[in-house]
Amino acid sequence: MASAKALLGSVLGRFLFHDSKVTQVRDVSRAFRQVDCEGPALRGQGWTPGDKVQVYLPGLGMRTYTPMSWDEQRGATSFLVYLHGDSPGAKWGRDVKAGDTVQFFGPRRSLVLDEGAAPVVLFGDETSFAVAHALRTAAKRDVTPIFEVSSREDCQPALRELGFEGQDVERQAGDAHLAQVHERLREALRAKPGATLVMTGRAQSIQALRSKIRSDGERATPKVKAYWAVGKEGLD
Repeated sequence: MASAKALLGSVLGRFLFHDSKVTQVRDVSRAFRQVDCEGPALRGQGWTPGDKVQVYLPGLGMRTYTPMSWDEQRGATSFLVYLHGDSPGAKWGRDVKAGDTVQFFGPRRSLVLDEGAAPVVLFGDETSFAVAHALRTAAKRDVTPIFEVSSREDCQPALRELGFEGQDVERQAGDAHLAQVHERLREALRAKPGATLVMTGRAQSIQALRSKIRSDGERATPKVKAYWAVGKEGLD
């Protein structure tokens, strides 16, 4: 039986969602697929790198994604879908094919950077690859990312393609890896004075790292957007 959220999405989709067609689905690695969508409704939407969209997955509800890119004139966008476990988003990512219709709500503001061209030091995980790419390529920012990942082997092809090879730390039991992540973040911030610190991905990791960074005497207020949390299906 469809969930109440899925039924609500079906009704709202007729009135609020933008329709698009999948033009290409490409395997980036065994853990990631790039999904390209295009349609007249995507033109002139005023997308800013870091914005989010909520994709309606028929029978599964809605999932939030950060577009990698958006062509306002052509009406085209691209998503990098993380194929993690049996989540609704992963199921959709494995099954979606060229020619499918995709409905989504947005774009809407999610992660907004200050005006200017300050470099960005970004913490995240597999769900943050797309926003790091968008900030570097569309926002033209100097981005230094440090990602926590479950499998370096699964992520390496995607990171290499995006130009972030070697910018990952593999997760360890008890979050022991966060000590290394913290050290790399600290080094990046010291190497780029005045950089904007952006923290995305898992809520629990963000909380732990923020505490460590405060103890370093870092006064800048980071831009924070948790994409998910342990024990929850997903965050808007």
